[in-house]
Amino acid sequence: MTEYVKVALMGSGYAGKSTLIKLLTDGVQKLETNYKPTPGMSCGTITIDASTKVSLVEMGGQAHFEFLWPDFLRGSTMVVVVTESNPKAVLKTRQLLEKYKDNLLGAKVIAIANKQDLPGSMRPESVQDLLGVPTYGMVAINPKERLNGYKLIVNGLRDMVQIAA
Repeated sequence: MTEYVKVALMGSGYAGKSTLIKLLTDGVQKLETNYKPTPGMSCGTITIDASTKVSLVEMGGQAHFEFLWPDFLRGSTMVVVVTESNPKAVLKTRQLLEKYKDNLLGAKVIAIANKQDLPGSMRPESVQDLLGVPTYGMVAINPKERLNGYKLIVNGLRDMVQIAA
């Protein structure tokens, strides 16, 4: 029997949540760089082993979707907070983490400091200091980042779910 593990991606619009899902699930060689807001939600599945699949889900990051976030986060084993790596976006992400902290209880929370390739990007260590959760740098439009993304998800889940090595 296959066990599905829910991993929710949360963050503001334009952070790269949908792109990250495409990076990890679609196997495409080139990812879009033009922003298209998520109309509601986006999802994808990663097969970890013969009996474990990870459902990646994200709710649109626009403010008018935020009222849905508590229900959307419910049942998540892990929450990946995706933020752009510029100071303004990181501070907004910190506000989101504070606002939804009660909905994150019981889930492992990590952050992706996305768009590390852009000028003025904060280093992942600085983003981590501001967010207070383990933070990893990424450029989600780069297909070469696919393996790093898998490792972040699998290693993050390994302690919480029985996953084959």
